[in-house]
Amino acid sequence: MQRVLAVDSGPQRFGTAGETRLKVSLGLGQHRIGTVGDEEWVMYGLGSCVGLILCDPVRRVSAAAHMVLPSGRGDQAGAEPGKYVETAVPYLLEQMEALGARRKDVYAQAAGGARMLALGSLGDIGARNIEATRKVLAELGIPLVAERLGGTHGRTLWWDLRTGRATVRRVGHPDEVITPREYWYGEVHVDGPRVGR
Repeated sequence: MQRVLAVDSGPQRFGTAGETRLKVSLGLGQHRIGTVGDEEWVMYGLGSCVGLILCDPVRRVSAAAHMVLPSGRGDQAGAEPGKYVETAVPYLLEQMEALGARRKDVYAQAAGGARMLALGSLGDIGARNIEATRKVLAELGIPLVAERLGGTHGRTLWWDLRTGRATVRRVGHPDEVITPREYWYGEVHVDGPRVGR
């Protein structure tokens, strides 16, 4: 049974005749937290934004955010916790723990942060988002086990809650599963991911 704590986007059903899946699109600043189920979360068009996935593979609790900027001011950050890196990561982690996740088992994956444009005094937003993401994850002790960050091209990040696999899509390139195999569901033991496979 799937439990979802936050719903920020209208789901769409898809799949083959024998399989029905639910695709949930996370737009700018949106987030989602849930447990294993027949959903895929997708963050389309990650340019300078960073798409972040947090997962406890032992308990199969996940969270994702389509983060737009490194930080916000006061009420802005509190009203939209998924929009800013500095609020999204701790918020997602807290909500995951409410669903039974254990911080010691949580890992992160990220994509985006491209240099799409520089906005005057804001500079390279993609680079700033990457720096903030790495910094906040390190401060919280969350390992970043897979990333496709930087560059000058946009990406789409998919998260499959059934398999525990993240996939990055780029125009003109084949899909790429970025989740290390030892973190895939079915490859994880109660004492944590298998290593050295």
